[in-house]
Amino acid sequence: MIRFTTLTLTAALLMASCANFRKLGKDLELLDDQYRVSGVVGNADSQNVPVKAVIVEWDRANNKVFSGDRIDLTTGGAFLFIVRSPLNQHVAAYADTNRDGKYNPDEPLWIHRGADGNPAPVSINASRRTVRVGGNLSPSEQVPADLNQAIARALAGQGIDQFITRQGARFAVGEKANLDDPRFAATRGEHGLWTPATFAIQSGFGIYFLKNHNPNKTPVVFIHGAGGSPQDWRYAMEKLDPEIYQPWFYVYPSGMRLDQAAMALDDGVTLLHQRYGFKRLHVVAHSMGGLVARDFILRNTVAGGQGYINTFITFSSPWDGHEAAAMGVNYAPEVIPSWRDMKHGSDFLTHLYDKRLRGKVNHHLFYSHHASRSPILPPENDGSVSVASQLRKEAKEDAAEIRGFDEDHMSILSSREALTAGKKILDQATP
Repeated sequence: MIRFTTLTLTAALLMASCANFRKLGKDLELLDDQYRVSGVVGNADSQNVPVKAVIVEWDRANNKVFSGDRIDLTTGGAFLFIVRSPLNQHVAAYADTNRDGKYNPDEPLWIHRGADGNPAPVSINASRRTVRVGGNLSPSEQVPADLNQAIARALAGQGIDQFITRQGARFAVGEKANLDDPRFAATRGEHGLWTPATFAIQSGFGIYFLKNHNPNKTPVVFIHGAGGSPQDWRYAMEKLDPEIYQPWFYVYPSGMRLDQAAMALDDGVTLLHQRYGFKRLHVVAHSMGGLVARDFILRNTVAGGQGYINTFITFSSPWDGHEAAAMGVNYAPEVIPSWRDMKHGSDFLTHLYDKRLRGKVNHHLFYSHHASRSPILPPENDGSVSVASQLRKEAKEDAAEIRGFDEDHMSILSSREALTAGKKILDQATP
């Protein structure tokens, strides 16, 4: 599996096949030159039938449809579409009551409306190239007649499957899943790093449960690092007391920008809290996942004013970036987006400690220091990340506890000493 290690970036820059960079270049077109429309259908789960989200580029003035897409919603009703144009994008969703895959006039519908109350295209933020929308399905809602006519002309006898662009992604918000599902295989982590947009479209991403939610148990969300997968946490999750805790895991394409990964995680956790009202959530992260987790917690607890997160444990996180990230940004033929954030001195890293967690959330900083020789890392390292980066000055000052382990970057996740220390922290923080 590819991980964010010395080997990862050195190999990527010096020995990686041209095929990887060709895939990355093609994938970046989906991220750099296009726009993202995300949203939530609030009552999708209560329909007890498949719910589908739809986006249509419809020039209403000329009553012409240029493109469209459709995805099946998963638990939580969240969706994401990638589109080429920011103009004339109309978003809707419907409950497929008769399960024929098509919208019928008697099926519950939601369609995005403007301030005047009429169906309207979404307004995409020009600088961020994104927009978030949402609403609820209603049996009284109807698709405008002229849109139906325009869609019929656009299809021109072809099936819907030939018309849709297939650039929509499902965002899981509490979907029950099996850790052995091929979507969560260790090898998928490599795809998430090199082809983040394709990964999201093909596999989906989001927050997954191993079992149905139990209000009497405390959730613990596990967040993997760059090139990682939920498999990295298998041993740790198995060590949790199943009578006390319920493990969740966040799957995201680790090649994506870190603030976007954090924002998506915050959206998912917020929706889950609205649904279940849990009183406590513990956050456990590894490597680059610690950076995603901190940004998420800042959004949720500091900016959002939520109080259910009080315990945050990180393993071997590069708080000051990675020495090899600059190599990737400066010399690689194509740049994985998360490399830009992992470069020492990046805007993301510079502002990651603008606000403090101490006094609100107890951050237990675990670092690893079983060193190996490296052409780019300083002598004190864990084989993948320098100790200096793990012990960034601001990170130490904002931590409630700092503990070092004679483990390498990956062995710390199966270290009996480290996991015992983590379990003790969780037990003390769990009501």
